[in-house]
Amino acid sequence: MQYLKALHKWTSVVVGIQLLLWLISGFYFVIMDHQDARGSVYRVRPPVQQIDHQRLLEPGLILSRQQASVGLQQITLLGIPYYLLTHEQGLYRHFTNSYSLVNAYNGELTRINEAMASSLARSSYNGPGTVVSALRLAPPVADLPKEQNSVWQVNFDDDINTSVYLDAGSGHVIGHSNDDKRFADFFFMLHFMDYGSVKGFNNIQIIFFAVVTLFLSLTGFIWTINLIANGRYALPFVGGNKAIELIDKNDLSIGVRRISSRQTLLDGLIEHDIALPSSCGGGGTCGRCKIVTDPIVAVGAADKHYFTDHELALGYRLACQHKGAEVKRLKLLDVVNARKHQLILVGSEFISPSIKELRFKPADGSKLDYRAGAYMRFFIPAAKGCSVPLRLPEAFQPHWHHIEQLEYQHLACSRSYSLANYGGRQELVFTIKYQSAPNNRVLPGAGSSYLCNLEPGKTIEAAGPFEDFYALPGASVTAGAEQQQKKTRVMIGAGAGMAPLKALIYEQLEKLNNKEALYFYFGAGTEQDLIYYREFTELQQQYPQFHYLPTLSRASDSWPGARGYVQQGLKDKLTNMDCLENVEFYLCGPTNMMSETIAMLRACGVEAENIAFDDFSR
Repeated sequence: MQYLKALHKWTSVVVGIQLLLWLISGFYFVIMDHQDARGSVYRVRPPVQQIDHQRLLEPGLILSRQQASVGLQQITLLGIPYYLLTHEQGLYRHFTNSYSLVNAYNGELTRINEAMASSLARSSYNGPGTVVSALRLAPPVADLPKEQNSVWQVNFDDDINTSVYLDAGSGHVIGHSNDDKRFADFFFMLHFMDYGSVKGFNNIQIIFFAVVTLFLSLTGFIWTINLIANGRYALPFVGGNKAIELIDKNDLSIGVRRISSRQTLLDGLIEHDIALPSSCGGGGTCGRCKIVTDPIVAVGAADKHYFTDHELALGYRLACQHKGAEVKRLKLLDVVNARKHQLILVGSEFISPSIKELRFKPADGSKLDYRAGAYMRFFIPAAKGCSVPLRLPEAFQPHWHHIEQLEYQHLACSRSYSLANYGGRQELVFTIKYQSAPNNRVLPGAGSSYLCNLEPGKTIEAAGPFEDFYALPGASVTAGAEQQQKKTRVMIGAGAGMAPLKALIYEQLEKLNNKEALYFYFGAGTEQDLIYYREFTELQQQYPQFHYLPTLSRASDSWPGARGYVQQGLKDKLTNMDCLENVEFYLCGPTNMMSETIAMLRACGVEAENIAFDDFSR
């Protein structure tokens, strides 16, 4: 099936290119000037001149003097009567023919030379040009691809480079050509796939294209059937649950679960409180929801990205990229302690022009325990969205003036967001940035717009909490309090990367009562983007070991703090910091900030195990 898919893809490239050429050439035919495309702009009929019938020789005399002929015709060229003897005649004019041209007055055999060809050409031409050359050409002739006889090409120096063609045997004007006709002929060649220039539709290229298209149709049909059989198409009339045997990583069966045929394995398993790690929310970009299933299950692009050929052959796949209908059994490699919850929104407040603080409570009244830095995966239903946030405070409205207010419909999806507080609390706090669209051709972020516009009191399903980013093992969590005291921690963040860092800071200060130095470098654009400024300033006064170091890249003149990018301020601090091996760094923020900061830390000699980061861009 893989070879068939590869052939289908490459075949579709061939067909796609030709379809594009058809569209382009067809459009040209619509807009072109049909009179110009004929090439006869300066063509006229030669004048009819009187002949002296008394002087004409008897045709029988002419026939007796020349080689055997199959036809005789009296014609006039340049005012002189000729007998045109046909010795060989093809079915069509451009087929091979053989003529003799005999002067009807004196019986002399006449050959069309350069001077006569030029005169004949001028008699059919009324343009402003003069003859610049007369060439006798043997087939093939570029402007006359069908022609099988020798012709005279008489060229004029007018504005459209007219060429007049005459049959070299009979002197008949075959046709005119010019730049306009040659341009049109080029598009006819593309449109009719006449790359062999046979001036016909029934050519080998068309036959090849028909065969390729038929092959494309057949392989596409087979592929479609395969996708339907594997449950990759969510047909509304095909549904139901499918029994799937689950196996743990020790190859022991843990029973059978029924999962919706149209649901991804990642979402289907969470319905049974079996959570696989996934920070991307099912987009196939984090590559963490790994399973092993039957190797015949189709391999997707995301699977290829995260697994080797050997692993794919063993059946390694991403659970978020495959649906329940595709598998009969699967092996769970990495199950995390999380489950699905119904959450009630109890608070929704803008804390910057584009970031909202959302507060949820579990609908069953329970408290969720988790390590600071955890995240939850929200199940966003299909809904109508708006390009501009609803209930936007007046102070933040200028920030959205440049965005046109549009409504749109988005499909159901899932999105992951970090918690901004540590576990065991009454509320689950999130700081979510409203992801606006860069232009009208792209929809705003479906997850952020849905959650930010959710009315307090409404409920939503979410899975988790998932613990991927937390205080390093052996320090604050698994080690004793004595070791905790010896670690200096540096938090570096920007924008929406605030959430997990805020949770970690409060966990260290409030929950763990850590007395060691704790630095928080946070970058934002302007004072309005600097969320929780007052809260962290007060926290700094309450806890002497906590150092809050906000940095603004577009600060106003009245800003008393650091300016520039947050990683620049950290770099200055690192040069004065001793014993970097006893410092742990925690990062969360935009991709560029993260990559630059990590590179800088590594260049300063910070070991990789002392750098933890939450890459929410994946």
